[in-house]
Amino acid sequence: MSDGLVAFVTGISGSGRLSILQEVQARNSMLRVVDVGSRMFKKSSDLGVHIPDGKILDMDPLALDYLRAATFEDILKEVESIRSTGGVVGVSTHVCFRWKKHLMQAFNFHYVNTLNPDVYINVIDNAHNVYLNLLHDRVWSRRLTLKEVLVWRDEEAFITRMLAEYQKKPFYLFPRREDPAMLEKILFNVEKARKSGGKPLPKAYLSYPITHVKGDVEVWEQKDEIKKKLKEAGIVLFDPISIEDSILIDMAHDAISKGRETIEVEVDGKVGEIKVKEILDAVGDIKDQIVMRDYQLINQSDMIIVFYPTKVLSPGVLSEVKYGYTHNKNVYAIFPFEESSPFFEYYTTKVFKDADSLLDYLREVGTL
Repeated sequence: MSDGLVAFVTGISGSGRLSILQEVQARNSMLRVVDVGSRMFKKSSDLGVHIPDGKILDMDPLALDYLRAATFEDILKEVESIRSTGGVVGVSTHVCFRWKKHLMQAFNFHYVNTLNPDVYINVIDNAHNVYLNLLHDRVWSRRLTLKEVLVWRDEEAFITRMLAEYQKKPFYLFPRREDPAMLEKILFNVEKARKSGGKPLPKAYLSYPITHVKGDVEVWEQKDEIKKKLKEAGIVLFDPISIEDSILIDMAHDAISKGRETIEVEVDGKVGEIKVKEILDAVGDIKDQIVMRDYQLINQSDMIIVFYPTKVLSPGVLSEVKYGYTHNKNVYAIFPFEESSPFFEYYTTKVFKDADSLLDYLREVGTL
């Protein structure tokens, strides 16, 4: 069996799916990036068919399927060549489009099965970041409301996860705003290492009471210092704050208190406005997706590491701890106080006073 690795990397328009793969490639030349969208346009041009910008999704479905199939025939040969020599390929693609108020399939089951990816990764970004990127995109500008962006983002992740489960392959949600070095580690030091028979880096979900400590600069700095130590020790760490949709709700309430009907957001030098009404219409989606997204980050981790710097009970942390503990994850808590809730203790594997003690233990038991 070849030690090469093929990653099927999805994400909706405006999510930064391709750009983060390119950032990883800039760090590690062993990664080859294959972008299905640009390959389809090239194949169309090679066949003598010009597709104007913004018209590809309006093509006859049969013609679009034929173009996708012809493109994948080429991609399969290229990927197999790289895989056979032990290389790593990131295939960047959509699995669906939310176009003209309906959902369109953007992949062919036959070719995905033939490609037989080793890992599925869905790249996600903050809803307002995606919204603003689409607002500045000539093809997508003003086509989708904030709620529709949230729904499409969820659909893309859901279908990607279903493909992974069908093929019994690992699935990851990967936040676009995370360090590209983290995605590089997942590809090379986790999944490729596992496939090659090596020891993969351990993966952990970092749980902490965001609402209760968000305004406490000192505690936030302690969290960041612990995060830094854990990553430097060789742990791939998923931090829930890397997706920050809830800030939209705060911004909407602030705008309402000041009598404004819009909020202004800025992303990577781009500036735009979102109607407060659009945010209010999407509040339920934002809140529910936060919960389910954090549970998925736990699912893709080997363990939970809890930083609990307060005696005030956090419903979010306790829910994450119980979810992880009852889903066969070890739960390690960093808790600097003497007494804690019996419920907190019941659902934790082991409690430590500080991060150094935790790391010593993980080395002792062979996790690191």
